Formats: sequence, structure tokens, C-alpha cells
Amino acid sequence: MLFMDNATSHPHYLKLKNINLVFLPPNTTSMLQPLYQAIISSFKVGYRELLLRHVLSQISSCKSSQELAKSVSGLDAISWTTSALKKVEPGCVLKCFKKAGFFSTS
Repeated sequence: MLFMDNATSHPHYLKLKNINLVFLPPNTTSMLQPLYQAIISSFKVGYRELLLRHVLSQISSCKSSQELAKSVSGLDAISWTTSALKKVEPGCVLKCFKKAGFFSTS
């Protein structure tokens, strides 16, 4: 079973053999999906902190905002993503899943 939000971009007509698609009711995504509870917010804080540190370290050596933007490589973004995900506390993830109605069996 795969739970999906009710976004118009998701294929509601798709029939799969081994996967049952279940669409969440409209306007409930933020209440029912654990990632929306605080996990995404925590990740964004970590990522933006790393991006800001990079920008501040490069600002004096760049002549324009375009040059500053080009100083960020794809590898930088991947590295920051990994670091930001590692900074999301396991307790935050657990709390968000519990709040969304998923309960731990242990």
C-alpha cells in the first residue's frame, strides 16, 4: 500500500499489480504525513545554515550575486543535503510519526 497526497500531479488513474495506491483526503497532508510535521522544517534549517556559511565565506571573493550563486556546485548541494539529513534528530522523526498516528510497537 502506498499513501499519496491528493496533488493534481499524482496519477489517480494508475492501476498497478502489486501496489495499492491510497490517496489522502484533500487538505490533510500537513496533518497526516510525518514529514510535514517538523522533519522537513528541521532539514531545511540545517541545509540553509550550510548554504549561508558558504555564501558568507565566498562573499568577499565574488564580484556579483551571479558569481556568488555560481560558486555553489552540485557536489556542495549534495554534501549539504547529506549533512542536513544527518542533523535531523531521531527523536524528531519518532515524535512526528507518533503525531501523525503511527505508533511504535516497542
